[in-house]
Amino acid sequence: MTTTLADKIPISGTRYSRFSARPMTGSFGALISGIQIAEALRDEELFAELRAAWVRYQVLLFRDQALTPDEHLALGRRFGDIQEQGYVGNLEGYPGVFVQEYPAMYQGPVNDINWHADSSFRTHPTRGSLLYALDVPEGGGDTVWADMCAAYEDLSPAWRQFLEPLTSIHDNVAKNFHRIFDSIGAEALAKMRKFLQPTEHPVICTHPESGRRFLFVSELLTREITRMSDRESRAVLDFLFAHQTRPEFQCRWHWEPRSLALWDNYSTIHRGIFDFGQSHRLMHRVSFHDHWQPG
Repeated sequence: MTTTLADKIPISGTRYSRFSARPMTGSFGALISGIQIAEALRDEELFAELRAAWVRYQVLLFRDQALTPDEHLALGRRFGDIQEQGYVGNLEGYPGVFVQEYPAMYQGPVNDINWHADSSFRTHPTRGSLLYALDVPEGGGDTVWADMCAAYEDLSPAWRQFLEPLTSIHDNVAKNFHRIFDSIGAEALAKMRKFLQPTEHPVICTHPESGRRFLFVSELLTREITRMSDRESRAVLDFLFAHQTRPEFQCRWHWEPRSLALWDNYSTIHRGIFDFGQSHRLMHRVSFHDHWQPG
């Protein structure tokens, strides 16, 4: 018998020694209250509990956080090695603090218009990110995550067995080729393609910390299923893209100034909701990796 979401027990809240975690959905995501996250830089017990909560809930959300760029970077270093190269510029004097500012970014080579896991096209994808809001629209501009563990677990045994041996090609221009070409030109695009070549990853992976299985494909960055015809690959990916973004797997977050999100980039995908027109939206992001290779 296939287990469905209706059969599952919703994830529960947890009272840790220094903070509380309140579930945001039935399967993942938690609102953390009772602490300033920067305290974890000086408190080993607090950091250990935060990391445990992060592995359990996959997305941790915070309100009213006071966080300097130095603290932001230091927190990222506690979780992994800082990723300093990306499509957006760094905050001056702070390599690794990416500045995501709208409406200016609408004119850039990439924006988060489709579901994705950051840098899944790398041999060692981004482990996670800390995104901090400085100025946000009063309405709109939310971020939505989808739980790839729940998406995998909701598949029938037949689908799991079918997907188990498959691999797919992750490509940083799978969906944005023309936008990137128009933005940076042919020469720069050729250099980027030489530096960031498409990468083959398993469709189903095992999380290195939780041990849970998860889907590792996304609409923005997964180009094709290997060793299939184009028509076969398209049919499989179309099903997976529709399945993995069902509302039951989603957690949506409305930003306020000084809000912070910490997410697991292996077992979730995400997208921004660009419904705020020309309103100003300024975020600082620190991403980190730990040299894990999907498998």
